[in-house]
Amino acid sequence: MAVARRRHRYESVLELTPLLDVIFLLLIFFMVSTSFVVNREILIQLPESSSANIESTDHQLTMGIDADGNFSLDGVTFGESKVAALAEVLKGKLGSGLGEKPAIRLDVDKATDYRFVIKAMDACRQAGISDVRLNTRSKD
Repeated sequence: MAVARRRHRYESVLELTPLLDVIFLLLIFFMVSTSFVVNREILIQLPESSSANIESTDHQLTMGIDADGNFSLDGVTFGESKVAALAEVLKGKLGSGLGEKPAIRLDVDKATDYRFVIKAMDACRQAGISDVRLNTRSKD
């Protein structure tokens, strides 16, 4: 008596549930670990330069000046003030341990009057900061 054997065909099935779980976990991880840093508190449109180069140091302050002459120092916004008052604010920041040779980057709006830039540079000089850099954006 001949016994007929049935061949069982095993079909491979791709389970998508674990794959979707892993993709979802990766999405959550990247959303949580990404930092969205906005370093300006006032709206500034930087002038363009063909040789724009952003150099940052660990001991660098950032001062923004908008078109109306409002100043922002590391996220703290204050209105137009005198050079001596700006120098005192800068000296207070220097006292918080920015190293031996602190630098400052000026983010100046392209419509800002030149007198505000000179006021900021004078305040930096009075505070003892000699490394003053002007920030621009690339034309590219």
